[in-house]
Amino acid sequence: MLSFVLAILPLIIVLVGIIFFRKSGALMAVVGWIAVVVLAVAYFHTPIEVALGATAYGIVKGLGISVAVVFTMLMIFMMREVGALTTIANAMKRVAASKEEQALFIGMGFGSFVTALGAVTPALFPPLLMALGFDPFGAVSVAVLGYDPLTSFALLSIPTTLPADSSAGLLGPANAFTAQQFALKIALYLPVISVGLALAMLWVIGGRGAMRRGVVPAVISGLVISLSALAFVAFNVVPVRIVGVLSGLLAMLTLFLYQRFKHRRDEPPKDQGPLDKKELTKALSPWLFLIAFAAMISVPEIGAALGKLPGSIEVVTVFANQRVDLDVLNQIYTWVFVAFLASLAILKPTKGQLKNVVKSWARKIGGPFVAYSVYFAIAYVMFFSAFEIANGVLAPGPFYRADPSYNMDVVVGATLASIFGFGFVYVAAALGLFGAVVGGSETASNMMFMKIQYDACSKIGLNQDKFLTVYGAHAAGGGIASSITPSKINNAVATIGEGTAMESLVMRKNLIIAFVLTILTGILTGILVGLF
Repeated sequence: MLSFVLAILPLIIVLVGIIFFRKSGALMAVVGWIAVVVLAVAYFHTPIEVALGATAYGIVKGLGISVAVVFTMLMIFMMREVGALTTIANAMKRVAASKEEQALFIGMGFGSFVTALGAVTPALFPPLLMALGFDPFGAVSVAVLGYDPLTSFALLSIPTTLPADSSAGLLGPANAFTAQQFALKIALYLPVISVGLALAMLWVIGGRGAMRRGVVPAVISGLVISLSALAFVAFNVVPVRIVGVLSGLLAMLTLFLYQRFKHRRDEPPKDQGPLDKKELTKALSPWLFLIAFAAMISVPEIGAALGKLPGSIEVVTVFANQRVDLDVLNQIYTWVFVAFLASLAILKPTKGQLKNVVKSWARKIGGPFVAYSVYFAIAYVMFFSAFEIANGVLAPGPFYRADPSYNMDVVVGATLASIFGFGFVYVAAALGLFGAVVGGSETASNMMFMKIQYDACSKIGLNQDKFLTVYGAHAAGGGIASSITPSKINNAVATIGEGTAMESLVMRKNLIIAFVLTILTGILTGILVGLF
C-alpha cells in the first residue's frame, strides 16, 4: 500500500497544486516531474541515468502533440490578428443562433471533426468562442470538453491503432488484437460518454437553464456521433483512422438540419447583411488547408510513402536502445505549419500584423509546450521505473525481476486488482483517467497501461474478449480525462491570456464531470463484462 501511495503521489501533487494552490499546469508539471524522479530513484530502485533517459524519451515521444500545439497556436494567433476569427464567428451565429447551439456545434461536431484530423481544440477554440461572446471560463471549458467526445478516435485514431499495432509485442502473438476489435469495444461506451459530454458543455456555459434549453440537440448530437462511430466499426465499413472524421461531419450536419428545422427560416437576422461567402472562405483558409492535408496523410498509401521518404535520418536513439522514429512527414504538426504558410498568401497579413503574431506567440507558447512535454516525461519515468541499462540495453532491473511491484505502473494496477478483486472491472476506467492525466494524453495511457490491464484481468479470471472490454473502458476513461488534463487546460488558457486562477477554476468544475462520466463508464463495464 505504501508503494501504491508513493506511485500516485506525483499526480496528487499536481492536482493539489493546480486546484488548491492555483499554480499553473506548466509549473506543476515540473514539480510533478521532480517528485516522480526522486521517488523513482530513492524508493523504486531506478538508476538516475534511467530516470533522466526516460525523461528525454517522454519528451521526444510527446513531440507529436507538443509541437502540434505550438504550431496550432501560431495559426490561431494569426487568424485572430487579421480578423479571420471574427468573420468565422459572425458566420457561425447564422448557423447556430443561441449559445447552447454554438457550444454544441463547435464543441461536439466541429471539435470531434478537427480533433480526429489531428488538430488540437484547446489551442484552436478558446479565441473563436470568445469572439462568439463566450466568457473565458465557458470558452476554455468547451474547448477541452470538445477535445474528445469520441475518445480514442481522435488524432486519426492513433490512441486505438497504436496499441493494436503494439499488442503482439507487449502481450504476445496469441493475445494480439486488431484496431477494429479494440475500436468496437471502445465504441460501446460512446453513447454514454458523448451524450454526457454534450450535456456537460451546456452545464459549464449556463448551468441548469442552458441544459434545459439545449437538452434536445445535446442528446441528438451525442447519439449521432456515438452511434455512427459504433456502426462504422461494428460493420467495418470504413478504416478506423477516419471514423472520427466521418462521425464529426455527421454530427455537424445533424445539428445544422435540426437548427434549420427549429428556426424554420433561412434569411439572416435584420441586423446582418448578406453573407460574404468569398470573405468567409478566405477566413477559413488555414483550416481548409489543414483539413485537406490531414485527409491526405490519412490515406494509408500516402502515409506509408511519406513515412519512408526520410529513411533512417529521422530515427533518433534517445538513450540505451530506446529509439523513436520521428516520422516528421506523417506528423500533423508538419502540416499545421504548412497550412499556416499556405494561408499567408490568402489572408495577406501586413508586416506589422505578422510581427504582433510572432511576439504574442513567442510569449505564450512556453507554458503549453513545457506542460505537454513534461507530462509525457512523467509518464515514461513511471513506465521505466526499476529498469536498468545492461550492456546498452534497457531491461527490468534486479528489484523488478524479484518483485514487479517495484515498477510504479505495475504497483498501481496490481494494488487495484488486489483491493477490488472482480470489482476491478468497475475501476478500470478510472485507471485510464489516471494514466491520461499523468501522461498528458490517452495514447500514452493506453500504451503504458495495456500490460497492467491485461495482467489484472488475467488475475481475476477474465478471458481475452472480456479483457478487451475492460481495456476499452480504460481507453474511454483516458478520453474523458481530456477535460481535466493539466496540459490541455494550460494550453487553452494560454491562448486567451488568462492566468492560473482560470486553470484552477476549470479544473475544479471539470473534475465533477470527469468523475461522473468515469463512474458511469465503470458501471457500464460491469454490465458489458457480465453480458458478453
